[in-house]
Amino acid sequence: MFVRGDCVQTARAKVLDAKTKQSIDKVKVFKKSRPEQATLTNLNGTFELRSISGGLRGCPPMTVVLSKNGYQTKNVDVTSDNSTIIYLDKN
Repeated sequence: MFVRGDCVQTARAKVLDAKTKQSIDKVKVFKKSRPEQATLTNLNGTFELRSISGGLRGCPPMTVVLSKNGYQTKNVDVTSDNSTIIYLDKN
């Protein structure tokens, strides 16, 4: 349900291996406050996640959680800026 003062947050980013700088596909990405709203990165390591959020003074960045077997789980604040790059470290 959309309430006046809410905004539609959009988080976009590319996920790369911190060491090799190669894109990582099938990374699970979800909004920290709403884990049921999840997506996966594509073959290029990119994702887009949308969610409704309270935003009385504009739309805040979305805090997302990224997880994939073999990599450390990471929390990151992401905006809709297409230039965001997130690096994941292997376990």
